[in-house]
Amino acid sequence: MTKEIVFLFSMGLIIMMKIIVFILGYLTVRLGYDLIKSGVKGEFKFSAKLGGVKTDLASVSPGLLFVVLGIFLIGYAIYVEKTVEVSTPPQAKPNIVLPNSSPFEKAPQEKEKKESSNAKF
Repeated sequence: MTKEIVFLFSMGLIIMMKIIVFILGYLTVRLGYDLIKSGVKGEFKFSAKLGGVKTDLASVSPGLLFVVLGIFLIGYAIYVEKTVEVSTPPQAKPNIVLPNSSPFEKAPQEKEKKESSNAKF
């Protein structure tokens, strides 16, 4: 496979991944909205700790939790950068030997003969 085909295939997979994650985030937000709209209540405690930052959601409706998780998925799909690197093996340089003179130049002996015949006395 050529490097262009590999690059296009890799970029297609990345775009497809972002679209799928975006759709899943949208469906999660819509589920949360439907739960909030229907008035579903739930008692639970959700806490998260990431890099020294602690977050707590206590006694919140499950719909709001789904909305927050859906927004997180959409943010992930949009802002996470995926790079594609395609490397090719180094190619050998051609070994070309060039002659010292051009085949179109006349030999030095022919030049001297021509110059001597053109000389005026």
